[in-house]
Amino acid sequence: MKNIKKRLSDALTSRVIDLHDQGYTDDFLSIKDERFLCLQNSEDFSLADLNIKVIDEGFDQLSNTYKYIHTIETTNGEKGLLITDVVFADLEPVN
Repeated sequence: MKNIKKRLSDALTSRVIDLHDQGYTDDFLSIKDERFLCLQNSEDFSLADLNIKVIDEGFDQLSNTYKYIHTIETTNGEKGLLITDVVFADLEPVN
C-alpha cells in the first residue's frame, strides 16, 4: 500500500512540473465567495475573471488525501495552478 501512495505522490509532483513547463507558473488559493487569490502578486480574482479546469488528481502522502490539480487562466493572461482536496467543476466565466 505504501508503494502505491508514493507512486501517486510522484505522479502528482511530475504533473505539476509538466504544467509549470507549459506556462502555468502562478499559484492560486480559493478564498471565500467564489474568489481566488494569486499568491505571487496577491491579486484577488472573481470567478467571472477566471477559466478553471480540473486537470488531474493524485494522492498526497503528506496529508493522506487526494488532491485535484486545476489550471487557472485569468482574463488578463496570467496562468497558474490551484491544488485542492475539493473538485471545482470546469468553471468558465459567464459573459
